[in-house]
Amino acid sequence: MYGRLAARLDGRRPVFGFDRLEHPDDVAGRAAEFARRIRLLRPEGPWLLGGWSYGGVVAQETARLLSREGEVAALVLVDSVLPLPAPPVATPADEARRRFAGFAAYVRTVYGAELDLPYQELGDMDDAGQVDLVLALLEKAVELPPAVPAHQRASYLDLRSGERHTPAPYPGRTLLYRATRPAPHTVRDARYERTDATLGWDAHCPDLTVTDLPGHHLALLDPPAVDTLAAELSRALDPSGPAPTPASMEP
Repeated sequence: MYGRLAARLDGRRPVFGFDRLEHPDDVAGRAAEFARRIRLLRPEGPWLLGGWSYGGVVAQETARLLSREGEVAALVLVDSVLPLPAPPVATPADEARRRFAGFAAYVRTVYGAELDLPYQELGDMDDAGQVDLVLALLEKAVELPPAVPAHQRASYLDLRSGERHTPAPYPGRTLLYRATRPAPHTVRDARYERTDATLGWDAHCPDLTVTDLPGHHLALLDPPAVDTLAAELSRALDPSGPAPTPASMEP
């Protein structure tokens, strides 16, 4: 995922990427494991940490943990949005409807298939049970490559993990790169349609710098947005050095 960004940076710093963890499934547990791995790779620091979307939420907690033991030079958040509070609902079935009715409407619009979701049953399940049932019904209604439901499952569980997490204060330098356009062809959720420039992070990261990126959320790590991201990030991390330009970067 981060290969294109790493290839476009100055090459003076080693870049390590970590795959998604299935377990633990909470932000604090994942951050603790990533902090452990980072200390094994680079025991002394200083460290630069970052992530896109939910990965930024985990990176913020990881940076907070590592800052107790050494220097975190910067935390980089790539369009990581903290959700607004969910509106109150009367029953677990209503909450399941709030989560999945938009997805059923999206399937109807895009695939012309009806998902008759059992919201009462979904309301009695945990997150994994909910998404597994919804995807099982989706696979009966629509023929999809196996990678699609697998990605949907991981994305939903990570989304719920982020929603359960309340970031703790992190006073270190934080660089937020924010998409300027809404993502097309996705299920809309009003909790993530934030209009504040800081995407909620100013409440937790006081040393925060926000930079807009031309592009939508799903495209920020692909050309041409990743070219701009690499140039802006290089400039922020080393203001005295020459930043890469899109013309000098290979695709």
